[in-house]
Amino acid sequence: MLIDSLNKTLSDTKKLPPALLIYGEEEFLREEAYHRVLHALMPDGQSHHDMEIVDADSVNEAQIVDMADAFPFISEKKVIIVKQADKLFGGRASKKKEAKSPLLNYLQSPQPTTFLLLTGQFSSMSGLKSASKNPKQSEKAKKILGSLPFPLNTILDKIPVLECAKVSERELASWTNARLAEHGKSITQEAAEYLITNAGLSLRDIANELEKLMLFAPERKQYTEEDVLGLVGSSRIYNVFELQKAIGRGDAAKSVEIVHHMLNADGNAIMIISMLLRYFSALFRLTDAQAQGGNPYELAKIVGVNAYFLPEYQSALRHFPPMKLAKAMYLLRNADLTLKSSSQSPTIVLQTLVIGLLS
Repeated sequence: MLIDSLNKTLSDTKKLPPALLIYGEEEFLREEAYHRVLHALMPDGQSHHDMEIVDADSVNEAQIVDMADAFPFISEKKVIIVKQADKLFGGRASKKKEAKSPLLNYLQSPQPTTFLLLTGQFSSMSGLKSASKNPKQSEKAKKILGSLPFPLNTILDKIPVLECAKVSERELASWTNARLAEHGKSITQEAAEYLITNAGLSLRDIANELEKLMLFAPERKQYTEEDVLGLVGSSRIYNVFELQKAIGRGDAAKSVEIVHHMLNADGNAIMIISMLLRYFSALFRLTDAQAQGGNPYELAKIVGVNAYFLPEYQSALRHFPPMKLAKAMYLLRNADLTLKSSSQSPTIVLQTLVIGLLS
C-alpha cells in the first residue's frame, strides 16, 4: 500500500499499522523518514530498552518474527528496525511454488504491541510510486510489481510503503520550496537556483544551506535572491544571475565586467561554470520543448524555471541557436577541465570562456 507521506501514518501512535516499509534511491530522505518514525515512537527521554535495530545481513525472517513476537519490557510498543531489508528478499519472481514466509505469516496476525520498520534501497522497486500514480505508466507499474520476489510482492499489500525517490536536478527548486513550506516559508525561483548551484546537487547539502538561510534571516517569510547572495557573500550587482542575463543578451562587455568583479570578490570559478552549465542545459531543453509546442507553463516546467522567467530564456535563444548551444556546452566543459587540471588563472579562463560563448 503506497503512501505519499508519513503524516497520516504517524498522526496517532496508538493506531499505528503493524509495520512500515521505507525504501528508495534517495538516502537522505530515507534517513529523515527513519528518524521521524523513531522520534514519533520513542520521544526524547523515553527508554530505548524496547527498541532493536538489526541488519538484514545478520538475521533471517524467522529471527525477525521471534523478536517481533516478544512483548515490550517498559514501553507500550516494541520497535524492531531492520536495515538493508531488501537483502531479505533476494532473487527474482519465479513461477515455481512459493515457499512459506515467516514474515508474511506474522503480518497476517501481527503482535499488537510491536511496530516493525523495514528500510532499504529496494532498487527493483525504483519508480513504483510515480508509475502507480500515472495512468500512462500502468504497464510499467505492473512490470515492476511482477518482477518482485515472494514474499515482497505480497507484503506490499499488507503494510504502508513509502518511496523516497531520487529528486532529479530539474525538481530541486520545487523540492527546496516544499522544504521551506514545512516551516511556513518560501523562496523565489532565482534564489532557489542560486542556492542550489552554490550547494551542489546533494539534498543533504541543500537542506543544510536552507537551515543556514533560516538562521541568517529568521524573520523572512519569502527568501529572495538578495537573501541568498547575502548568505553566500555575493554582490547584488555582480553575481552569477546577472552574468547569466548578460550572456543571454549577448552583452560581452558586461559579461566580462561581471566575471572580473566576481573573481575579485573571491568568487568560486568552478561554481560559476557549474551554474552556466545549468543555464545552457535549460536553453537546450527549451529548444527541444518549443519545437514540440506547448503553453508557457508547460515549457517552463520542462525547462525547470518559473514561468515568469521563461521570456528571458526564450529571448536568449535568439543569440544561441542549436549549433551555438552545442559550442557553448563544449566551451564550458573545456573551461571546467582547465580549472581543475591546470594552474591557469581563473580570471583568464573565465574571460576567455565568456568571449568564446559570445563570439
